[in-house]
Amino acid sequence: MLSTLFVVGCASTGHVQQRLTAQMMAGDYPAAIEIVEAEKQRSYGGKNRLLYFLERGMLLHVVGRYAESNLAFEEAKRIGNDLYTESLSRTGLSLVSNDYALDYAGENFERTLIHLFSAMNYLKMYEPEAAQVEIRQVGDYLRKLQIDSSNENVYQEDAFARYLSALVYESNGEYDSALVDYKKALDAYGDYSSKFSVARPGSLFPNAGRVAGRLGQWAGDDLRDRGWDGSTRVIPADSGELVILHYNGLSPIKGQTRFTIPFAEAWLMVALIQVAADDASREDINRAIALASTISGVDLISVTFPKYVDRPYSIALMEPRVESAAQTTGPELVEDIGAIAKKDLEDRIVRIRAKAIARAAIKYAIQKGVAIAAERADDDRGRMLGLGTHVIGNIVRFASEQADKRVWSTLPDQIWMSSMILPAGTHDLEVDFWTAESVLVESREISNVEIEAGGRQFVILRTVK
Repeated sequence: MLSTLFVVGCASTGHVQQRLTAQMMAGDYPAAIEIVEAEKQRSYGGKNRLLYFLERGMLLHVVGRYAESNLAFEEAKRIGNDLYTESLSRTGLSLVSNDYALDYAGENFERTLIHLFSAMNYLKMYEPEAAQVEIRQVGDYLRKLQIDSSNENVYQEDAFARYLSALVYESNGEYDSALVDYKKALDAYGDYSSKFSVARPGSLFPNAGRVAGRLGQWAGDDLRDRGWDGSTRVIPADSGELVILHYNGLSPIKGQTRFTIPFAEAWLMVALIQVAADDASREDINRAIALASTISGVDLISVTFPKYVDRPYSIALMEPRVESAAQTTGPELVEDIGAIAKKDLEDRIVRIRAKAIARAAIKYAIQKGVAIAAERADDDRGRMLGLGTHVIGNIVRFASEQADKRVWSTLPDQIWMSSMILPAGTHDLEVDFWTAESVLVESREISNVEIEAGGRQFVILRTVK
């Protein structure tokens, strides 16, 4: 009889991802929301409940149902934080059939981005103070991750969140706080450049310089120490700023890589990794340890681990136009979510592979032991049972050893920003979206954009083509 470790539990949401992508490509976000709702119990129930609130929250955000989006994000925060805290208490390898048997707690960057998109919801609802609370929680959460990971987390600061925070503080007239976050954004984009290949936005220094000019010489000196050349971007008293945020593409999804490894090499990982187990699976582990020495070290076992797979899209650039615009900056890449996701996984892959190898080795030892015991039986029936057990065990073990491919699939791949200084009043915005080869893909018109003197208005555009 095979161990319960070989129970195959496949709780992937890949089929739902494909349907959501199709509706988003067609621009039918209400239909995508309906799919998520229809799959709430079947695909997003139980172990996948966090994904339900992540996908729902993002789709509602895109269609402008900001209050409902934040309700979903609040529930996602609660579930994600609870599961993350629970995961910290697991000190060793969780000996389950595969990671689908565990609740999906979200990747570190996914749980962090909940706060960023919640902040955007509040900005669209004209609640800047609430937006600031969410942005501060981005920094607080990343600092917590650093402490929990002994400063090994590659995603240590969100540069875009700092830039956004500085803009909001400035809009509220909190210039000291704005300058603090402008400087933090400058420092963070220096880190982004080396880790995620995202250059410091050209608008950052002139915007920071505008605030420094209000605060005096000392503020300018702080910026000069970071390379500021003295340039500023002035907003006249009778004008305001339109900030356009372009959520472009679809973030990478997870696939898997499968490879084989000799049993002797795989078993070394069992000794290196502390195995966490309840009383029932502890018996299985002890049995595997007892059997390991009887197994040929050259036997090959199959192991899987996750990898990110890009989803292609053609739009590379937006071109916004307003007839009365006095000055336009951008578009500039301010956040590369796909790059953050890949780098985050890359930095954890050694640990992930070690756990996958150890788990596969234990399962192989148990399955092999059952087959050997049956083959040693005295009668032909026992030997046939041994052969059948070996064949079936191989099939089930291969099926059960699956990488966890769950992912927040409605995230954009990148966020681009462009801004315009406009006279106070109502304006019509036209935006063209182009490929990297300068082929026009799509055009949009956004009417009646209100700009207040001294104010800052945000427009969010979503493309996946």
